Amino acid sequence: MQFKHPELLYALFLLIIPILIHLFQLRRFQKVAFTNVKFLKEVELQTRKSSQLKKFLILFTRLLLFTAIILAFAQPFIAASKTNNPTHTSIYLDNSFSMQAKGSEGQLLKRAVQDIIENTQQLEPVNLYTNNNVYENLSAKELKNTLLEIEYYPIKTDLSAILFKIKNNIKKSKALHNVFLISDFQHYTTENKLETDSLNSYYITQISPQEVSNLSVDSVYISNQNNESIQLTTLVKNYGSSKENISVSLYNNDLLAGKSTVNLTEDETGKINFNIPNSGKFKGKLQLEDENLTFDNDLYFNIDRPEKINVTAIGSATNFLSKIYTNDEFNFTSTTLNNLDYNTLNQQNLILLNELENIPTALNPTLKTFVNNGGSLVIIPSLNINLNSYNTALANLKIGKVLGQVNSEISVTTINFAHPLLKGVFEKQIKNFQYPNIKSHYRSNFTRASSIVDFEDGNSFISQTVTNKGKIYWLAAPISSQNSNFKNSPLIVPIFYNFGLYSHNSSQLYYTIGNLNTFEIPIQLSKDEVLHVANEKEDYIPLQQFNSDKVTITTETNPTQSGFANITHNNTTIKQIAYNYNRQEGNLNYINVEDTFGDAANINYTSNVKEAFVNLSEATKVTSYWQWFLIAAILFLIIEIVLLKFL
Repeated sequence: MQFKHPELLYALFLLIIPILIHLFQLRRFQKVAFTNVKFLKEVELQTRKSSQLKKFLILFTRLLLFTAIILAFAQPFIAASKTNNPTHTSIYLDNSFSMQAKGSEGQLLKRAVQDIIENTQQLEPVNLYTNNNVYENLSAKELKNTLLEIEYYPIKTDLSAILFKIKNNIKKSKALHNVFLISDFQHYTTENKLETDSLNSYYITQISPQEVSNLSVDSVYISNQNNESIQLTTLVKNYGSSKENISVSLYNNDLLAGKSTVNLTEDETGKINFNIPNSGKFKGKLQLEDENLTFDNDLYFNIDRPEKINVTAIGSATNFLSKIYTNDEFNFTSTTLNNLDYNTLNQQNLILLNELENIPTALNPTLKTFVNNGGSLVIIPSLNINLNSYNTALANLKIGKVLGQVNSEISVTTINFAHPLLKGVFEKQIKNFQYPNIKSHYRSNFTRASSIVDFEDGNSFISQTVTNKGKIYWLAAPISSQNSNFKNSPLIVPIFYNFGLYSHNSSQLYYTIGNLNTFEIPIQLSKDEVLHVANEKEDYIPLQQFNSDKVTITTETNPTQSGFANITHNNTTIKQIAYNYNRQEGNLNYINVEDTFGDAANINYTSNVKEAFVNLSEATKVTSYWQWFLIAAILFLIIEIVLLKFL
């Protein structure tokens, strides 16, 4: 037999008190003088014997009464198992968005919360783990209040990290635990087999939705752009059976800007294109209707009003460039090599090397860094170039080399209308175009180059090479009036204008909560100033790195709500960005928990929370006897009353 409160058994030592009182009782029989002494002695003997018997019976009854009361309060029981059963409880409850899925009794998370509350009244204390918090040593009332306040969290913690936290707390408590793991156990949360210890008991409950089906607005990106319009391509994913007429709406500042439908077969990804004006700021939201999981039905994105594009031309005779790169859209500067400030080049979007005879070696590292950081570089050779200096610069950029000069007149006859640089420039392909002539040009051998405009012999006149994040444009001939009439061609304006237009990398449309997100804000701050990220519910100071002319902001777990957030300085909004939830949980693909956790004797698998607690109750079932000792105490009390009254 075991006792729930064995420390109360020390009270049995107090039973010595009534025994001592009985043994050392000071009461004496009084002697009375009487003539018939023989008769008096007989009465005295009979009285003494009956009195002693009565006192012994009452003493024995009282000792049994007090013993029964003490044992009742110590709560004796006999356990079903003779081994040491865990006395503490740890519960991991998955509160990720995938737990929004509906089971037979409603949403998985809400049903799990109710089952935990109903079955943990006698399991104090409890450690509760969620994807974003740890609550230690909760009473039944505290656990109930905490569970009722739990909300969905956008980041699902890896299962190995959860087990690591639980094991650490078990070591601190120095007690055995019943560990409950309650989740749908999506496939992406773990890829390896998880190890549990052999001392604690594990109850693993994998709860599953009735219908494994979900629609998700997966992503959006700019697939095409010109001066007048932007084409947005939206990816819609179907996790489940075939669906028809899936409606997707596009909003701008809560105003409907477009609507389209798509049919998707089982587990298919479809594309929907929307065209919007390229006229400035677009605060967008894509939305579809789906009853299963709602967190991925909306996708927010933001297209900022384009800032002025920084363009620098290095060389002479740049008057024609100043007429193309006007002040309303560009910050255009022109400089010679001798007056060039190298420190300003990293702030440019487009750099033009305009007919330089020699590219200085000192300029090469700056140009390489500029292109690798996403800048656009246009190289226009002169009539008499230093071939070695050019090839050194091109080798540094890793795009190829110039082979030599060809001094024979040739015409420009072919335009690649499908090239991204020229998309939207021409309404139709022109055949009777007056093409420019070139007197002298350079032959080259470039890797990964795409042709924009070709000579009549099929070689490129203007080509583009994409390297890392940047773009390099090569003109195979000088365009000065001495060598060409290209400046008088209608081609020069759209081509050079688009050099500048596409050199400006649009800001990222949106960021994903839970990923490491980094973006730059062009602002100068003093030593004690910081930037805030704020939305309707949150306002926090993110990790930020200060430079002379910009602040680099890094976010990961914040904000926790999708939608639009403002970057503020002194309560003034500087920039607006969009955040979305990670779409991984939209794929309702689950692991086999028995393969992942193994088949150890201390692991119990169930498909619902209530069953897990029933199994715990059976494994730790005890037979309590305190009620019987309480009944015995009442019985001994009645016996004592009878003895006092009738003896």
